[in-house]
Amino acid sequence: MLASGPGLRDTRGMNSGMNRILLSVTVTVLAFGMAAWAKPPAATPDPVAGNPQSSVRVIIYQDLECPDCAQWHAVLESTILPKFGKQVAFEFRDFPLRQHRWSFNAAVLARYFDTLNVQVGLAWRDYCFTHQDELTPDNLINQAAAWAAPHGVSRAQIEQVFSRSDLFAKVTADLKRGNADQVQHTPTVLLNGKEATTPEQLEQMLTQALRVARR
Repeated sequence: MLASGPGLRDTRGMNSGMNRILLSVTVTVLAFGMAAWAKPPAATPDPVAGNPQSSVRVIIYQDLECPDCAQWHAVLESTILPKFGKQVAFEFRDFPLRQHRWSFNAAVLARYFDTLNVQVGLAWRDYCFTHQDELTPDNLINQAAAWAAPHGVSRAQIEQVFSRSDLFAKVTADLKRGNADQVQHTPTVLLNGKEATTPEQLEQMLTQALRVARR
């Protein structure tokens, strides 16, 4: 719009060669500016438990309201992480299911807590899994505010979370990645693209993957 407006009318008295030069410069500057404006912000890394530097990486698509995810999480915390945490990265991705009433908003809150500190984000996910029976769409903000207060987060900050489109975009991006990975249920636990359907199977797969990684 700017290139076809007053700028071109101001150059009407100049020779055609100068017009072409000015037009070329204007288009170049506009193109550069639009490219800079359209550049997406740097993505926040996915929350990772265990060893973030490990080449052996487990990807876990989870729904914070999902009872099966809560059961998996309990085994992960009590057995798998203590056994493999120093050697393996466990990367968590949000995949809130449509039938669940508060899981998407809880995932948005998790993404906010990740921006404060990844450990705070992981602790919030743990809280959701261990308090699923107490959380509802109506009390989620109150529960989150009470939980976050010891971490120095005010209720006003919690309420402002839901006006941040970047946090919603992160959850939506995880859903898209899950669809690309053909996720059909939660949790979906992947190691090298292969799904582990039980914690026991994941332990076997990790033992084999670490054996190969040491060669």
